[in-house]
Amino acid sequence: MLRPAGLEKIDHFFRTEFGIDLTEETLNILIEGIKNTFSKLFYKAEDRAQANGRDFIELSDLCITKSLEIMIDTFKKIEKDLGVDELLEYISFIPPVNKQIADDLKSEYRNILGGLLLMYGEVIKYTSPESKPDASTMKRINELVDLVF
Repeated sequence: MLRPAGLEKIDHFFRTEFGIDLTEETLNILIEGIKNTFSKLFYKAEDRAQANGRDFIELSDLCITKSLEIMIDTFKKIEKDLGVDELLEYISFIPPVNKQIADDLKSEYRNILGGLLLMYGEVIKYTSPESKPDASTMKRINELVDLVF
């Protein structure tokens, strides 16, 4: 897997804010999980836009849970550079959906991604008893988040 820039910032943030020490392997599993969740939001949004008779996806089409909404709001208040911009560049593909993406939604990519990063941190903190989760724990966490979305 191509290593995205900014992982050091994400790793540092997880250590200082969540007390989570990620290895290279577990950090890559985290990034894959975030990338998959971000994509999944768009796949489901495409169906929702279709059901509403639109040929484009709006922000309101995304299935943003209440907890993710809180994490997005929290991310907006953080003044630190968490590496989200670099991560966004790494996954800045427009998900392979058939519908256009509304500009207001495109402008929220960074906040959604930042919210997902914080949400994953909280999930890891509450589900992993160790401060240094192993690969199998991280894969289970990705599966757990996948069930929610």
